[in-house]
Amino acid sequence: MTRNHSEASVEPGRPLSLRHLAVTALTLGGVSCGAILLNSTAWGTGSISILWPSTGLLIGILLCLPRKQWPLYIALGFVTDLLVNWSLPTHIPLGGMLYLAGCNVVEVSLAAWLLKPTLTPQPYLTRPGQLIRFLGYGVVLAPAIASLLASCCLSGSFGKPTLHSFQLWFTADALGISIVTPLYLGLRRRAPFSNRAWYEVVLLFVSLCAISFLVFWQTSLPILFVIFPLLLLVEVRLGLAGSAIGLLAISIIGGYSTAIGHGPIGLTHFTSLSLRTLTMQFFAFVCMMVVYIMEVVLAERNRLEFNLSASELRFRLLAEGSHDIIMLQDLERTRQYVSPAAEKLLGWAPHEFLPMDCRQLLHPDDFAGVQALYDECLAGKAFNTMDYRFKKRDGGYLWLEANLVLHRDAETDAAAGFINVLRDISSRKAAEDELNRALGLAESLASIDGLTGVANRRSFDEFFQGEWLRAIRARAPISLLMIDVDHFKRYNDTYGHVSGDNCLRLIVEAIGTCIHRPTDLLARYGGEEFVVVLPNTDANGAESIAEQIRTTLEMRQVPHRDNPHGVVTVSIGCATQTPKPRSLSTELVEIADEALYRAKSAGRNCIVLQQSHGVEGVVSNTGNPSLSIHPRQSV
Repeated sequence: MTRNHSEASVEPGRPLSLRHLAVTALTLGGVSCGAILLNSTAWGTGSISILWPSTGLLIGILLCLPRKQWPLYIALGFVTDLLVNWSLPTHIPLGGMLYLAGCNVVEVSLAAWLLKPTLTPQPYLTRPGQLIRFLGYGVVLAPAIASLLASCCLSGSFGKPTLHSFQLWFTADALGISIVTPLYLGLRRRAPFSNRAWYEVVLLFVSLCAISFLVFWQTSLPILFVIFPLLLLVEVRLGLAGSAIGLLAISIIGGYSTAIGHGPIGLTHFTSLSLRTLTMQFFAFVCMMVVYIMEVVLAERNRLEFNLSASELRFRLLAEGSHDIIMLQDLERTRQYVSPAAEKLLGWAPHEFLPMDCRQLLHPDDFAGVQALYDECLAGKAFNTMDYRFKKRDGGYLWLEANLVLHRDAETDAAAGFINVLRDISSRKAAEDELNRALGLAESLASIDGLTGVANRRSFDEFFQGEWLRAIRARAPISLLMIDVDHFKRYNDTYGHVSGDNCLRLIVEAIGTCIHRPTDLLARYGGEEFVVVLPNTDANGAESIAEQIRTTLEMRQVPHRDNPHGVVTVSIGCATQTPKPRSLSTELVEIADEALYRAKSAGRNCIVLQQSHGVEGVVSNTGNPSLSIHPRQSV
């Protein structure tokens, strides 16, 4: 039984070359041959495989390559694995070799495909989520599926897998992936041991190998635990790559010693070599879990320390260079730090400003409000801002905007003090009223149609999008009426554009009498088209309101001699939908527009009701059973 897989120093996005492929093939073949030598003793006694590292190696290579290069490397691994199997004195026929090589392809492809999103853009196992997915997808799921497929061939009776044939493949692959894939990812970093002296690196690895050899070569003392302290030291000093190399050495030494009858595992009551090998693999897996969890913890600690240092530096730079006054106060509101901006804005030097009482600095009219601001912040209010006046050294007052934040102790999370950022807003205060008036006027002009006085297209788009999202959250229906004035171009041609404008105003007034809820919206959609948004309204309710609008306008008897009905009428397209998550509001607009088109095609002065998943109705002039067309006679 043989596998494939190799190591190539191909960087992501780097063009492929024959040299890279040759190095990959030779490395895969060499690792596979080394694994065969390690496992030959166990296979000779009918035991399970000890360690199979080549699968984990190819997974690591794929994770460091763009996906477009995967097929070539997977095919190369398949061929290498097949050639190594072919060179072995085995009784497996060619078809079986092809099948086993295919199982390797399944294992490698599945693991790499599932892990690639987790390890993008940097393929390192230093975060809890990355480690959990690596163990779940790479160490358990992919080897389990491949082992189940391979056991059908390895059991000797194709199609009837056994537990032994499953174990023959699974544990060795899982252990190999759990060690070699992180090892490859760790070694991909530039000079992974560059921050350590070469003699320290050599001493640590030699010591770990020597201790492992002494522990596994004797069979009189159960001293497996002796390996743990040195392995943890390797992890602390050399990181992920060093600990993975150490785990590989422990697995090779322990696996080979166990296979030939040496080691503390021989003290167990297990008489089967397969059970002793499983015990050794379990020990290696426990070691792997310990060091990888420690790697994640150390990486998280380093990130926290780095972020803390960076935060302190950023705070100092911001505080010293900011034009705003930054104050740190304890819970008694005693100032502990005041930034240099206090002297620029207020004239008080920081050392003068620190001991001064609030009553000396605050305007009397603002004192109560500031006290309430601190109390609300201490009570847990999220946003604490206020504009108030601070006394300057020359006796005048300066308008400042306070942004108050409750500071908590990093260890106990208990309230520790306040951070107050004060910004000069005196110039803003002078123009604030005028600006508010200008903004109010601009907002009104931007959201109201100048001719009819109702909401314009922009206001409709914003309102409808908000109601659409609200309907998604509430799982409630929402209806849309799209209204078009029948033959309005003829009306303008006959009566003139001034009369046409008056006609549109009359139509808006008529529609307004039919809309009673404050949550509904009438807007001019464009030209002679209007829309009505009806939140939380089903199809029956929408149809009822549409009919009221159509009837109300028809009863106004506004003359229109170029309309077959003799008066101004409207055609209405009704659409109702209970939107689903991630659905678009434009869907309902398109449905209502289609319904309006069909209403106009059906002779105008009618209503077409159409829903997103079909339309219900009683009369159809078009022969389309999905439409409900309600024609009305002129009154």
